[in-house]
Amino acid sequence: MLDGQGNFQGYRGSAVDISAQYAYETQVARQSQVDELTGLANRRKLGERLSAMLAAFRVSQRSCALMMLDLDRFKQVNDTMGHPAGDELLKQVARRLTSIVGNHGEVGRLGGDEFQVLLPDLDDRGTLGELANRIVQSVSQPYQINGRRAIIGTSVGVAVAPYDGVEADELTRSADMALYSAKETRGGTFCFFTSELRDAASKTAMLGDRLRDAVDKGELMLAYQPLVDPVSNEVKCFEALLRWHDSEEGDISPAQFIPVAENDDLIVRIGEAALKQACIDALAWPETIRVAVNVSAI
Repeated sequence: MLDGQGNFQGYRGSAVDISAQYAYETQVARQSQVDELTGLANRRKLGERLSAMLAAFRVSQRSCALMMLDLDRFKQVNDTMGHPAGDELLKQVARRLTSIVGNHGEVGRLGGDEFQVLLPDLDDRGTLGELANRIVQSVSQPYQINGRRAIIGTSVGVAVAPYDGVEADELTRSADMALYSAKETRGGTFCFFTSELRDAASKTAMLGDRLRDAVDKGELMLAYQPLVDPVSNEVKCFEALLRWHDSEEGDISPAQFIPVAENDDLIVRIGEAALKQACIDALAWPETIRVAVNVSAI
C-alpha cells in the first residue's frame, strides 16, 4: 500500500498455507518417477533420462551404454512361494544391482521382473562385459526369503550408443534383441547387440508377416507319416506333420516358422486348423488307423 505521496506503507492481502498440497504434489511427482516396490527409477523416469542423455551426448559426441535384464525362473518363485515372496525377491535383486552398478550408472525397474541399467560415458566392451558378468553372477547367488532359500538367474542384453542406436527407442530395441539372444542361447549369460541380430530380427519379422498371410489363405498343409507296428508290419497310425510351401521362398521348415508362430497368437490358429484338418482326413481312413497331432505347449 502507498500513501498519497507514493510512500510505501506496507502490504495488505491474504495468505493460504499450501504445505499439505505441496507435500501431496511432491509425493505424486515422486510416485510418477519411482518404482513403488523397489525404490528404483521406474519406466517413465528411465525413458526420460535415456532420451535426455542421448540428446545431450549427441551434441558432445559422448557414448552411453544400456543394459536390459530380466530374471530367469522368477515365475517359479511366485508360483511356489507366493507373490509376497516374489516381491521380497525383487527388492533384494534391486539392492544387489544398485550395489554392483554404484556410481557408474542408474538402475531402474521397468515392471515385472525386468530391470534396466543406464551407463553414461561407457562404451568399452571389456568393461561392460565384466560388469554384465558380475551382475549375472551376483543375481544368481541364493536368496533367503522368510527362512526359505530361492535361486534364480538373469540374462543381460547390452547395447551402446551411438553405435547401436542414437534414439531412445532404437537403443532400447537393440538392447532387447541382445537380451532375447542371451535368453535363447542358454540363459544366465549376457550378449552384446550386433548387426547380425538386427538382420535376424528383420528376417523373423518378414517371415511372421508372410506366415500370417499364408494362414489367412490356407496355404499350410498336412503331410502324414505312417507309424508302423514292427511285429505285424501294419500301419497303426498316421502322424500329422505341418508343411508350408511359400510361392517365393519354396519349402520352409517348421523349425523356422513354428517358433515365429509361437511368439504370438498365430500358433493357436494354426493348431486349431491342423486339428480340424487331421480329424477330417482321418474320417476317410479305416477305423483301425488312428491319427496323431503334435500340439504346441503354447
